[in-house]
Amino acid sequence: MKDWKRYFLIAGILALASELYWNAFVPGFRISTAVILLPILLMTLGKNLSTIKTCTITGLFLVIFRSVWGSSGITDVPNMILLLLPNAVFYICYGIVFTILIPNKHTCSYRLLLLTLFAGDFLSNVMELCIFESNKTHAFTLWNLGILALIALFRSLLAGLFLIAESQYRALLKSEEHENRYRRLFLMTTALKNEIYFMRKNSEEIESVMGNAYKLYEKLSEMEDVPEDMKRMSLAIARDVHEIKKDYIRIIQGIEAEITEEFDEKRMQFQDLLNILEATTHHQLEHRTANIQLDFQCRDNFVTTEHYELMAILKNIVNNAIEAIDGSGKRGVKGTIQLTECLIDGVYEFQITDNGPGISPRHLPNIFKMGYSTKFDYKTGNIYRGVGLYGVKGTVEEKFKGTIDVESELGKGTTFTIRIPFESLKEV
Repeated sequence: MKDWKRYFLIAGILALASELYWNAFVPGFRISTAVILLPILLMTLGKNLSTIKTCTITGLFLVIFRSVWGSSGITDVPNMILLLLPNAVFYICYGIVFTILIPNKHTCSYRLLLLTLFAGDFLSNVMELCIFESNKTHAFTLWNLGILALIALFRSLLAGLFLIAESQYRALLKSEEHENRYRRLFLMTTALKNEIYFMRKNSEEIESVMGNAYKLYEKLSEMEDVPEDMKRMSLAIARDVHEIKKDYIRIIQGIEAEITEEFDEKRMQFQDLLNILEATTHHQLEHRTANIQLDFQCRDNFVTTEHYELMAILKNIVNNAIEAIDGSGKRGVKGTIQLTECLIDGVYEFQITDNGPGISPRHLPNIFKMGYSTKFDYKTGNIYRGVGLYGVKGTVEEKFKGTIDVESELGKGTTFTIRIPFESLKEV
């Protein structure tokens, strides 16, 4: 919004609010609720505007507004303006006091703010009352000044409390936004780390293919009756595979560089990891039709640097449990997913249990095989690739030197048990 629009928006809001008032001491002297809104608008909507200019425009606008609003005929407007000009003095004086005591609205403390609100309100009221009284003095009694001080204190406290509450609310929103961004970034990094793991495994297979292609070229070169174009073709295959491998490695390095630059989290407590997983899963359940209850428990907390891989393992199994319960077709039945962690004889045990439809004995021996999947999307006709549990098993056994077991019974549910040695996770 442009500055001039902000000036007149503030002036318009305060002009309307000024109609809530009560007269005091002398005719025309008002005690208005608009003064409660004035510092609030100065510190929010007008935080980047000139305080003196804002208060001056507000005072003049308010005089014109009251003149038009309160006059009985158009001929009365000029006289009304002259009578109400002292009201504008209040806002101009308030702006001067505010600017002197708070030259920078972005860095002032709450204590200084409250003091400024009181001083601006009280001194501006006194100045306005002086103009109304002219040479009279009967309104300037200690009693009246005390009342003005109490009114200034009351309005200042209300405005100050609102500004403090608004500041705390902004801080809360900022903290929540930071936490959500942290969670999304962590999960994105976890997914990328998991993909990089498979990409590195694939790069080893690419290396093997390149080696075999070059060996084929060497063997063909030793044979006299093989056409030259076949020899050149085998060498070209080896060269092309080598270029593919180099591009692959560059992609891996690029992703790793971006991850490190954007999210450099070296260590994490398992309890924090579990909190992120639980919050993310709850958010995911909002888009599901099934009624699923989560029960995540950390019994032996620890700090680890392997949190990306650990998150990828747990998230994959929890997601599988959600899909199994949601796809079971049972409506009105409450699903449960329980994840518990504990330390038993130097081994961290992670157990994920659900009360879904279970896995049939025919499928159970194959669920960790590459490319095997029992999940089918009836809407699109696509079958899932079946790399999730294969990757989980590979990470548990190769990365963590642990084990993963599964028990399942049709109609009752499934339990995955992961055991990882203490030294593979715990940061000593």
